[in-house]
Amino acid sequence: MKLARDFAFLVLLAFAAGPTLAAQGEEFSRLPKPQPVDAPGKIEVIEFFWYGCPHCSALEPSVEAWEKQLAKDVAFRREHVIWPGRKETETHARLFLTLRAMGLLNQHHRAVFEAIQATKTALRSDQDIIDWAAKRGIDRAKFEATYKSFGINTQLARAKDLTNNYLADSVPSFAVNGKYYTSLGSTRGEKRLFEVLNKLIADERSRK
Repeated sequence: MKLARDFAFLVLLAFAAGPTLAAQGEEFSRLPKPQPVDAPGKIEVIEFFWYGCPHCSALEPSVEAWEKQLAKDVAFRREHVIWPGRKETETHARLFLTLRAMGLLNQHHRAVFEAIQATKTALRSDQDIIDWAAKRGIDRAKFEATYKSFGINTQLARAKDLTNNYLADSVPSFAVNGKYYTSLGSTRGEKRLFEVLNKLIADERSRK
């Protein structure tokens, strides 16, 4: 029980802490070092999340609705954080990357949140995850091969770099065009979060 309480406290701490901008009472910050984007010519928006975060799970329906309203010049994607000393973030990131690599993310993304947050399914080990995927109707052999592949290991290394380079020490959080960073914690509310994101996108569009 103590472990469960400590885990819950760490989740809430990660949500509340944020990078330096939250401590300053600001709703967003400019990243100290601009990051390269994967979608040249478009306005890139990245959501940093963790499957084990209840706030990310609660926000997901709104993120999906907001994504559908984005203009064609906006490239939105999700990235799973990996935090040092938090093994479960790496395990969950491997699951996320595997689903994405197999083209199954849209079909199963919400189900992962539901398994961890709603039904309390243990997805802490590789075997837990492989068994869960098979129960979801995903080909076990193909999933396991992808899950343990060199390609996924390479993407895990990149996920660690993204987490570090974007200073993503709280979730859910968002980066806009490799320049700006904001979070649910720093905006203090879902409605304001999307207002800030839309304003940052509009500002970047005006600079084109």
